[in-house]
Amino acid sequence: MNHAKAVLKDLEKVLAAVPEEETERLLEAIVHAPRVFIYGLGRSGLMARACAMRLVHMGREATIVGGTTTPAICTDDLLVVCSRTGRSPILQHAVNLAHSENASAAVVVGLPDAPLLGTADLVVRLPVELAEREQSQPMGSLFEQALLLYLDGLVVSLMDRLGITAEQMERVHFNLP
Repeated sequence: MNHAKAVLKDLEKVLAAVPEEETERLLEAIVHAPRVFIYGLGRSGLMARACAMRLVHMGREATIVGGTTTPAICTDDLLVVCSRTGRSPILQHAVNLAHSENASAAVVVGLPDAPLLGTADLVVRLPVELAEREQSQPMGSLFEQALLLYLDGLVVSLMDRLGITAEQMERVHFNLP
């Protein structure tokens, strides 16, 4: 079996193990939040940015934490933090700040002992330890791959739930040179 096929099998195992109720709770939180703030560091942050972009394409008010135009988080807003380890003090600080402003915090993490698990209002865990080849890919790549697929699936579920078509999203897509 080539490496790409092996990676796909691992991704299938990880994503199939995510409890539907975790995804449903995150979907509901996104639907009901006035604004969604997406945060991640490094490569996890790149995957999170893709999700924020899709939310904007859907007409949702979404922003990436740390940008020059990021507004203040407020009551009833939702912070979504993406992190394989869930150990970054910076991400923990963001969760604490969200809570201090009466906003909710959701985390999408990979490791079962992630400290962020104990502080978030909503948790989605992508159980990368189920993958046979997690260690054969460099530096957490399996989590980032699973995160991108999970978040893209979340967007498709939101499209279905909100009755948004790909054509409608295309009209909101970036159109400047």
